[in-house]
Amino acid sequence: MLKLQGQVVNVYKAPDFKPAEGEKKEGGHKVQLMTQVHLKNGETKMDLVTLGVKDPDAYTVGEVAEVPVGAFVRNNQIQFYGIES
Repeated sequence: MLKLQGQVVNVYKAPDFKPAEGEKKEGGHKVQLMTQVHLKNGETKMDLVTLGVKDPDAYTVGEVAEVPVGAFVRNNQIQFYGIES
C-alpha cells in the first residue's frame, strides 16, 4: 500500500455539488498535507496535496499524518487520491 506523509495544514468539508446529470451530491471531507518533494538536483520543495478522506476526525492540524493513497500520472506529473478501507 502506498502512503503519503506530510504535515496536516487544513481539514475541511467540500461544498455540495450537482453533476451535469443527476441529483445534488454532498461534498466530501478533505485533508491538506504539506509534503516534501525531493528534486533531481538534490534540493527539496514543499508541495500542498489535497486528498479526500472518510474520517476527518482522524487528522489534526499541525500533526504529521500518513494517508493511504492511489496514484496516477496526468500531464507528466504524479497525482494522488485518498483511499481508505
